[in-house]
Amino acid sequence: MGRRRIINRAGRWARRHPGTVNLLLAALLAVLGTWVIRAALEPAPWQRVFATREGEIGKRTSTGHRITPESLFVALPHPRALGKHVEVRYRNRALVVPVLDVGPWNIDDDYWATSRRPAAERSRGAYRTPSNRAGIDLSDPVFAALGLRDNDWVEWRFVHKGYLVLPWL
Repeated sequence: MGRRRIINRAGRWARRHPGTVNLLLAALLAVLGTWVIRAALEPAPWQRVFATREGEIGKRTSTGHRITPESLFVALPHPRALGKHVEVRYRNRALVVPVLDVGPWNIDDDYWATSRRPAAERSRGAYRTPSNRAGIDLSDPVFAALGLRDNDWVEWRFVHKGYLVLPWL
């Protein structure tokens, strides 16, 4: 059967069944829309970095938040991360918190976007030479909730607002 003949037959069928064509198009749009939204909500890849405790109770973060003993947040070394949410995990514990501060050590190191390691691991700091290789700062309550007793390696990734941490099996 020729190509033109197939196209003519499809056109006649579509004219005879307009409701079915609309239904098929609506289904296709629903599937594509779901796929696009799901891809946008997919968490970013995990980053494994050295974490330190921020402390600084009573001071203000880069977003103007006054740090209290109950403040749940992290600091990442680039302003583009401010206001985003991250899932942080350590061993068998995980939680989702906002990025409310810029640091540690650097203010222009978006290592997660450039597939590099944190500049602090190369002893590069914005204002002084880092005394450790931290790529993320954790507020005191985040540090405690994750069960850290001292600075250690954690994993983190960007997640969408409202993301729920699923229990580990």
